Amino acid sequence: MTDISPSALDALAQRLRGFVLAMPAARLLGFSFVEVAPGRVVLDLPFRPELGEHQGLFQGGIIGALIDFAGGSANATGLGADQALVTLDYTVKLLRPARAAGLLARARVIDPGGRIAVSAVDVVCRGVDGSVADDRPVATGLVSTRRVDLRPAPVAPDNAPG
Repeated sequence: MTDISPSALDALAQRLRGFVLAMPAARLLGFSFVEVAPGRVVLDLPFRPELGEHQGLFQGGIIGALIDFAGGSANATGLGADQALVTLDYTVKLLRPARAAGLLARARVIDPGGRIAVSAVDVVCRGVDGSVADDRPVATGLVSTRRVDLRPAPVAPDNAPG
């Protein structure tokens, strides 16, 4: 990705946070943005009992949703002001049990594409203080998204006989 001025980076991060965190599902999960840069995003998801399963681990579907949001957000760093994106698909590989104070989802764009972009996401466990003692991922995934133009389609002139 290209270099970006600090003010443009701040505007990008603010726009991305506003767009993503306005989604009800994002608010339900309760993650926050730790880092936003062109082609790269890090999300932090604190553990809460309702995100877990009966053994106190993060539930796999929650990890999948976090991967979707992280990868989609990384892909969205390349959008224009009049564009949004939708997820086409994502894959998740759960590698190890995730028992932690929280998860960090580190996403990076691997193919910005034209209309379709692909990102890779690694999820690691973090401690209460935010530190990552073991950098081996507990899950990894790929996220494919499609760009959507938010501008209204041009209206064809009315050719009806009058």
